[in-house]
Amino acid sequence: MAWPRLVGERDLDGGEDRMDETGVCQSCGEKLVCIDIDPEETENFAKSLAKLACEKEARTNFAKFQEWLQRHGPFDAVVDGANLGLANQHTFSFPQIMRVVNQLRQISPTKKFPLVVLHQSRVSGGPAQHPNNKKLLETWKRAGALYSTPQGSNDDWYWLYAAVSSKCLLVTNDEMRDHLFNLLGNSFFPRWKEKHQVRIKPSSNGLILHMPPPYSLVIQESERGSWHIPTVTGDDLETPRQWVCATRM
Repeated sequence: MAWPRLVGERDLDGGEDRMDETGVCQSCGEKLVCIDIDPEETENFAKSLAKLACEKEARTNFAKFQEWLQRHGPFDAVVDGANLGLANQHTFSFPQIMRVVNQLRQISPTKKFPLVVLHQSRVSGGPAQHPNNKKLLETWKRAGALYSTPQGSNDDWYWLYAAVSSKCLLVTNDEMRDHLFNLLGNSFFPRWKEKHQVRIKPSSNGLILHMPPPYSLVIQESERGSWHIPTVTGDDLETPRQWVCATRM
């Protein structure tokens, strides 16, 4: 697609393109950069998230979780257990969670277990009663890496707060677009998600982890004057995001 445009009185020409895994443009060869998030912004976001959670959840339940997190955290990764256990499955799969947990431990700088967040009903009934799954749950509990959210709670608040406060990766395919996440606003949260969400994709060898891109999804100008503009087309595992690469004519 031709994309001639006048930007700042300089003629540019370009078209839609893709970036490789490292952020190198397949058209001009320039590399995108990563723009860091201000640590103070993260702290403020964690506080506002906790405040909202206490308003929506039973305050004592969430306060108890915050205390637990202070004792056992921080973590290198947090796993949305319900989302992962049901990914590409007809029934809830603890072995599937276990395989991803093991992958995360391998890439963790501390080799620490990631935090697995599951609703109480998931750890006390159904597949959780199978001897192998019981053993697995006990292993995570002993490692301080399992938190079961109480009856009537929304576990989304718990795994999101844990990931934000630990400044770590969050493993989930939940796109976090429903009304709950709309409460968080549309300024900082999308930038945080872009840098911390790990998505999972089924394959013949099990689930593959898709790590956050090592570059920022914002309009960027390279040192040689190329402009790269992210489009709204493609933002999932099946359809990678398209970019417009515009160079000086």
